[in-house]
Amino acid sequence: MPYKRELHCHLIPGVDDGSSSLDDSLSMLRSMQTFGVEKVVFTPHHTSPRFMNTPEIIQPLFDELKKNASEQGIAVECEDFSFEYRVDDSFLEMMQTGKFGDPSCVIRPLHGKYLLIENAFSHPIPIFDKVVERLLSDGYYLILAHPERYMYYAGHHGRFYHHLQEHQVEFQVNILSFAGMYGDVAKKMAYWMLDQGYVNFLGSDMHNPRHAELLDKFLRSKNYAAIYDQLCECVGNDQF
Repeated sequence: MPYKRELHCHLIPGVDDGSSSLDDSLSMLRSMQTFGVEKVVFTPHHTSPRFMNTPEIIQPLFDELKKNASEQGIAVECEDFSFEYRVDDSFLEMMQTGKFGDPSCVIRPLHGKYLLIENAFSHPIPIFDKVVERLLSDGYYLILAHPERYMYYAGHHGRFYHHLQEHQVEFQVNILSFAGMYGDVAKKMAYWMLDQGYVNFLGSDMHNPRHAELLDKFLRSKNYAAIYDQLCECVGNDQF
């Protein structure tokens, strides 16, 4: 990997559409180790109404995974956990309850004041720009997960990407988008964003052992070798 810290993955077992068991989670951590990853920040979904995860739900599962990984000699630090926040009405409600950082507030950044957020896949969420503006005004640094996968961003001469970058929203692209896992459009946009200098962070977005197998195959490919140096120059995963 062109980074040592993984910032987007779904390895906490049984809480979303990611890992279904502790054994699968440990298997994927072993894969991370072979890819050169040294630290992982786990990011289960927070999406209403399907995945209303909170720190109280995730903390004991994170602790258990970290304990088992250590006992099995997996040389990857389970550094922390946060969430991949869907910017929906439930997120807006959390913001309106009051104070960021208050124990009663479920918002938990990746690190410092960095938040990993996502838009909807079928159509842009109407309140997205409003929430982004509020978060930025409150001093948060925003990382938009897999923008290359939002089909409504493609085309328009990159207008949506330019708009978000101008408003200080950074982009986290999925490595497997370069391999074509999410389709030709996502692949095309990932390469376009790399050429535009719009890849600020990378993520495996790993959900299951199959993703680990696909990553292993891609990381050994000539296509990956061709962009490796370019990725290393732009990726900020290790800046925290």
